[in-house]
Amino acid sequence: MKSKQEILNSYYAAGSDGNPEISAEDLLNAMEAYKDQHAEAAFNAARSLNQNTYEFATYTDYVNHTLLTAQKEQENRNHLDEAITLVANSILPNFLPHDNTVGELSFSFPMRGINYTAFYTKDAKGYWQLSNWQ
Repeated sequence: MKSKQEILNSYYAAGSDGNPEISAEDLLNAMEAYKDQHAEAAFNAARSLNQNTYEFATYTDYVNHTLLTAQKEQENRNHLDEAITLVANSILPNFLPHDNTVGELSFSFPMRGINYTAFYTKDAKGYWQLSNWQ
């Protein structure tokens, strides 16, 4: 494993006066290299076994799996977001307050066996906008 100084030395360039200098981009690259080196070392130290074989053969396999999992979770979250928005917007007319001074409202509804709560706020034009959900 390289030390911080060894990694930095690999990114130094000689300045016009002959002194070593490092650009902001190279400093960022050095910091990333140092972070990646230690992340890989942590991975090797903590690799999990699955029936006497390593679950991930290399750090790269682990990173790729983690990125793929994160992308799938984001896609699922986007689909859930769209579904909740659609259902909440279709239910909204049943919960509109009679008092025009009210600027916020919320209501709960079940979807796919899970209870969600939709939070709406009134925009400047007087339209109700879904601001958040839980």
